[in-house]
Amino acid sequence: MRSLIRCGALTCAVILGACSQDTTGTQATALLNADVATVVADNTGDDVDIMREPVFFVAMPIGAGPVLGPGTGDLSPASCTYNSTTQRIECPVVTRSGSLTVTRSYAFWDANDVPQNHYDALLTAKANVLTHIQGERSGEFWSGSIDRTRDMTVTGLLGTETERTWNGTGTSSVTRSRHTESGEERSYDLSCTLTVVNVVVPVPHDDLRFPTSGTITHNCTITFDGGPRDGQTVQRTATVTFNGTATATVTVGDRTFDINLATRHRGPGRP
Repeated sequence: MRSLIRCGALTCAVILGACSQDTTGTQATALLNADVATVVADNTGDDVDIMREPVFFVAMPIGAGPVLGPGTGDLSPASCTYNSTTQRIECPVVTRSGSLTVTRSYAFWDANDVPQNHYDALLTAKANVLTHIQGERSGEFWSGSIDRTRDMTVTGLLGTETERTWNGTGTSSVTRSRHTESGEERSYDLSCTLTVVNVVVPVPHDDLRFPTSGTITHNCTITFDGGPRDGQTVQRTATVTFNGTATATVTVGDRTFDINLATRHRGPGRP
């Protein structure tokens, strides 16, 4: 009987220990998912900027104004040049917020997929935007060194439009991604590929209009930097969904987070 009691106690101890470890693992997973959502929220802010502020739609995305080009009312970027070899309008590197650099180029086609050397408000049918963003970035409870590329194509430009649809791919890496939320510091290196699928953006663009539908999916490899899991890697998929408001959602694992597209902040998670 005593042996049974001892075994029962040992069994209870093992079970309690397993429960304790499971609790710790659950908490760690929840924090990691939230940290990934934080980085994705910042990524999404850049993506929405590309969709809402290309040079050939309303104004230069880098702060310079457009100038009238050939034809009646055509817009041609003021500080960018057309490269006849690449058939792209290439813009100079711009520095923002001290060390953050942005490089962009643009290509246009008419309804017959014939390349154009400038945007035509009536005849351009689709466009492609290549973007490279690199430098230091910080947000609420987060900072890191980012390197992001985007290859995004927009359709629905022909004639008078009320909306445009974006598709594309991209990469994103963050080194020394430091997160200080929840009273502790966590650090990772993240490397992600992403896919933009049918993101619809209203026209005309303004600060009150946001993508009405579509998704951006991030497939990320996260490497722990420091701490007891230093050097370990895990995988996460994060899917951003738009609904026409300033609040989009991102789902990471079993949690969904609200993200503010204007401030790039992530809200608390929910099942």
